[in-house]
Amino acid sequence: MCRRGSESGFTLIELVIVIVILGILAAVAIPKYEDMREQARVATLKGQLGSIRSAIAIQYARNALNGAATFPTLNGAIFADGNVPKEPVLNSNAVKTSAGVDNAGGWQYTPASGIVKANLNAYSSY
Repeated sequence: MCRRGSESGFTLIELVIVIVILGILAAVAIPKYEDMREQARVATLKGQLGSIRSAIAIQYARNALNGAATFPTLNGAIFADGNVPKEPVLNSNAVKTSAGVDNAGGWQYTPASGIVKANLNAYSSY
């Protein structure tokens, strides 16, 4: 006895339609996810730069009050936790004090002017 009428399940066409819909959703979601990752990376980088620049400004003000208005050496000593913050792209806290961005990661700091920026070509304009 064969009961074909009472069998339940999905047909092949229904499964193919579901797979196509999932493929379309993935094609839309993946680029948005990548864009959100880049936005988060830029926001983190800007936040780290802000904290470094604030620490430099505070130390410069302290030095000025003590009679020597000079920019500090960019090392962990001017930060509360004793460490230079890491840049979020290459996860480096190295500080380069020579001129120019060389894309090695970390930070590029000019002690004469107190200017600090990311030592990455794609992010050095922040």
